[in-house]
Amino acid sequence: MIGTPQGPKVAFVGLGRLGGPLAANLAAAGFSVTGYDPDTEATGRLAGSRIAVAGTAAEAIRGAAAVLTCVRSKADLDAIFTSEHLAADAGSTGSAQTVLDLSTISTADSAACAARLGREGVSYLRVAVSGSAQAAASRQVSFFCSGPKEAYELHTPLLEAMGRSHVWVGDEDEARAVKIAVNVLVGIGMAALVEAVNLAESLGIGRQQFLDVVAGTPLGSPFFAAKTPALVARDYAPAASLALITKDLDLALDAARQEGAQLPVTQRTQELYRLCERRGWSERDFACLDDLYTSAVGHPAGGSAEEE
Repeated sequence: MIGTPQGPKVAFVGLGRLGGPLAANLAAAGFSVTGYDPDTEATGRLAGSRIAVAGTAAEAIRGAAAVLTCVRSKADLDAIFTSEHLAADAGSTGSAQTVLDLSTISTADSAACAARLGREGVSYLRVAVSGSAQAAASRQVSFFCSGPKEAYELHTPLLEAMGRSHVWVGDEDEARAVKIAVNVLVGIGMAALVEAVNLAESLGIGRQQFLDVVAGTPLGSPFFAAKTPALVARDYAPAASLALITKDLDLALDAARQEGAQLPVTQRTQELYRLCERRGWSERDFACLDDLYTSAVGHPAGGSAEEE
C-alpha cells in the first residue's frame, strides 16, 4: 500500500534495474523520495511510484538527510560525491547526512570513498545487496552493512522498507568483502547449474523435470528457483546482466591477487562469461551462459576462451 510521503527527504541516485525497485519500495512505504538517473528509460519505469524525479544528482541530493546510491563503479560515485552535492547540505536538515551506498565496488575503492566523505562530515554506510531485480521488486533482498554502527541503527527503517532482512558486519569495509565472496558463489553457482541442466538434458531428462527435482533436494535454493523459468524458457531478459557478473568476478580475482588467495574455479568460470561477452551478450542475463552449450558455435568444453 502506498502511503503519504513523510519524514525527512531521502535521495536515491541510480535508478537502474536494482536501484529503481528499491527506491520504489521506499516510496511505497511512505518515505519522501527524490531520485535521479541519467537514463530516462530508468526513470520512466518508475512512473506512478510517487518518486519525485530530479533533473540532476545535485538537485536530488539537496536537502536530503539520507542519500542512497546504487551505481556501477567508483567513477560513478566520484561524480556524485562532490562537496557541493553533499557537504554543503550536511546538517542542513538538522541531522548529520549519511550516504548509504548500495553499489558493488572493491574494498580499496570503498575505503577511499569513506575517507573522502569523512573529511566532509558525511557518514558512509556500505550496504551490500543480496538478490536480483525481481527480488528487489518484491522486497525479498537481504542487506549486509558495514561502517558506523550508529548510522546503521539510525537508518534501519530504510533497510526494512526496501528488503526482508539486514545485518551489520563491521565498522569498515567488511560488507564489501562479504559481497565479493558471495558473488563468487553466485557466478560459479550459475555456471554449475547450467552445466548440470545440460548434462541432464543430454541424458534425456527435460529441463523442467530436472529443475523440479533439484528444488526438492538440499541443493534447492531461492537462487536456483529464480533462474528456473529463464532456463526452461531459454529467455535471458536481464535480471542480473552478464556485464555485472563479469565486473563482480573481476573484483574477486583482483582481491585474490592482492591477498595471495587462489581462485582457480572462479578464473575458469570468468573465462566462460568472457566468451559470452565476446559474443555480444553483455546486457543479457548472465544465465545466457546456457547458450554456450546449446548454440551452433560449439560447447565451452571445446577449448579456451582465447580460441574465440
